[in-house]
Amino acid sequence: MKMMPASKDHKKYFVDKSCQPILSSTSSTPSSIDSISPQTERLHRLHGASLLHDASILLRVGPSTFPTSCTIFHRVYHRTSLRQHDVWSIAMACLLLGGKIEEDPRPIRSIVLTFHHIYRRRRLRIHDAVGERGVSYGAPHAEAENVMCTDEEKENLLRHVPPMSHAGAIYAEWKNAIEETESFILRLLGFTLFWIPESHPHRFILYFVRVLEIEESLVAQEAWNYCNDSCHLDICVRYDPEVIACAAILMACTNHNISIPLTPRPWWEIFIGPNRGEDLSVVCNAILAVGDVTRVDVSRAKYAFVPSLLEDMAFNDPESYLWSVVKD
Repeated sequence: MKMMPASKDHKKYFVDKSCQPILSSTSSTPSSIDSISPQTERLHRLHGASLLHDASILLRVGPSTFPTSCTIFHRVYHRTSLRQHDVWSIAMACLLLGGKIEEDPRPIRSIVLTFHHIYRRRRLRIHDAVGERGVSYGAPHAEAENVMCTDEEKENLLRHVPPMSHAGAIYAEWKNAIEETESFILRLLGFTLFWIPESHPHRFILYFVRVLEIEESLVAQEAWNYCNDSCHLDICVRYDPEVIACAAILMACTNHNISIPLTPRPWWEIFIGPNRGEDLSVVCNAILAVGDVTRVDVSRAKYAFVPSLLEDMAFNDPESYLWSVVKD
């Protein structure tokens, strides 16, 4: 029997159990210290959140599991760099932990099979419109391998995938990645995650809408969707949930031409206090940018495979074992 190599994360940890629901709004992150540009870090954050979004839909988790998983995901990358831990491993472990925190757990096997399915789709670039726009969202290796496949051919390949054996080497790779990363995240965040469900902006939407006497039900639904979009970036851990909720309601009311009192003072001051207009503007612009699929970086992060920035290569990167054994 071959001994598994010791994890590179085995080192001394000082457990910090203090709660910091809102992180400092600083431009310095572990990734930026590692000379990763803000644009690249944003791309990988969007990519990881899109994986959580797709997996949450496929696994049919509760509505709070996705924002909880995203909050853990973004807090992790405020403590560690993208050069140290890949997005796929972190995303899988965050979904596992998010389900446990929300008392809506999913078995590791279900999570592994779901992410493996998403992995196959991302590699085949089903949503890539190379022929229409002249741009490629996938890794260079994937583009070279699949350039002759039409979307219909790729979908047919996905329909005839044999079920993964839980005793095989491929499943072991995925399972080891999620188990080791879950342990790492718990140590990194001090095992203190119980407060996260109470910090989501979603829980304020209905209350704020009722106070403002907005009777249009579509406003609440659209504001809820904007709150989900906010989870794709780290604004969910850098701004108070009340600020994000007010920004979501403001954009939803604007879309439906519903006027809310701005005199004698703006309506949002009732919920978040004075002098927060700049924060609202930043949050609104960030959420709108996430939903702009005409941006190449947004489309690439949401629909394609983005290789990791690890020096030693992630477990599912191009030229890795998993990449070579997946039959396209």
